[in-house]
Amino acid sequence: MTFHFSRSTRLMSIGIVLSMGWFLFEACECDPDTKEQNFPGFWVACVNNKPTLMTYNDNNATVVSTDQAGNFNPSEYDCSHNGSPQYKGSESSSPFQISSPAGPAGYARQGHATTPQYAFLPQLLRDLPFLPHVPAPNTPPQCDSSYPDVLQTNHDAGGLIRFRSCPFSVVAQIPLGTNTLQVAITPDGSTAIVTSFDSTVFFVDLSTNTVKQTVLLDSGLNPNGIAISPDGTRAYITSFNNNTPTPVIVVMDLTSANKNIVAQIPTIQFPSGATLTPDGSQLWITSPLSFDMAVIDTQTNTNIINLAINATTDVAFNSTGTTAYVTSGAGAGAGQPGQVYAIDTATFQTKQTYTVGASPSDIQMSYGDQWLVVNNNADGSISVIDLQQKAVKTTNVGGTPSGIAFVH
Repeated sequence: MTFHFSRSTRLMSIGIVLSMGWFLFEACECDPDTKEQNFPGFWVACVNNKPTLMTYNDNNATVVSTDQAGNFNPSEYDCSHNGSPQYKGSESSSPFQISSPAGPAGYARQGHATTPQYAFLPQLLRDLPFLPHVPAPNTPPQCDSSYPDVLQTNHDAGGLIRFRSCPFSVVAQIPLGTNTLQVAITPDGSTAIVTSFDSTVFFVDLSTNTVKQTVLLDSGLNPNGIAISPDGTRAYITSFNNNTPTPVIVVMDLTSANKNIVAQIPTIQFPSGATLTPDGSQLWITSPLSFDMAVIDTQTNTNIINLAINATTDVAFNSTGTTAYVTSGAGAGAGQPGQVYAIDTATFQTKQTYTVGASPSDIQMSYGDQWLVVNNNADGSISVIDLQQKAVKTTNVGGTPSGIAFVH
């Protein structure tokens, strides 16, 4: 099952406890160089050569503030670059490479051993648009009715459940089809897109909590993971199988009435998770049953490189898009710890590894790039990685933790 947020106009930090573990909520999504996607649904633009926080209002761009607001600080932006706001100090020391067909040396594909007969499908999250609010230091958040709703797929019942997060209650139970897996929400917050293993993709209108469109795919496709481009025009859907001649990523045109399939990108076996870089230029594909993971150039729909990391489940990026953090459950059977790999997105070299709990499933970056939160599904624990101190603290919470997002 997966957890996501419905649209909300005012959010503060909150922690929720469910039977399967802790769930933390926040959102942060940034361009690698301009930080234009600092807040989902909001962006920074140069208006009259002045950094300005923008949002959408009835599908029209609207000025929010030219002064400091929430986590927006206009002094952090430089408008002298052809009218494009550049986040000061975000420049990478090397070019952001996305065009190499083979990638750097040293990442040749490993030989595949016997495929395990089990898999844990990672739960991907999509944080909804809102303006982050930083509470006063050491001040616990107070319950507020404007906190976001939470969407959860119900795989066994084939539906989508919408919860109110504060106070916690069920808002709606939306029947779909069979074997629903993951859910993502369009950038404007209007539509939830739900994948079903049974060759189906559902579009749910979040203003009415009803299905507005059902798209049937080829019977050879088994939709699982889903990522939506920052501009809301494309959906990237993994097909969790090992069909010959090769598994694929399905690219769906969300602007077309029939949600046409415009490309199928060959990829690794049993692709499960799909995560876009903050600027949408790279698509990182994970698989719990493969000995490598794939990185795809979304401008050309071609594979850039396969990284030799075994049994990957989820990916999180820092706010500048220069580092990817990949969870791996390799060797995590029988309570063995999993790993988080910190990978340079320009060179695809591993910069650091962190040891976490058994079978890490979800990973999310906290706002400010200081902490990573990891759910460890096999041993009922949550690992928090302090990226400043390069230290890991793993805490047992019981159950099977699944699903992370932030609303801070």
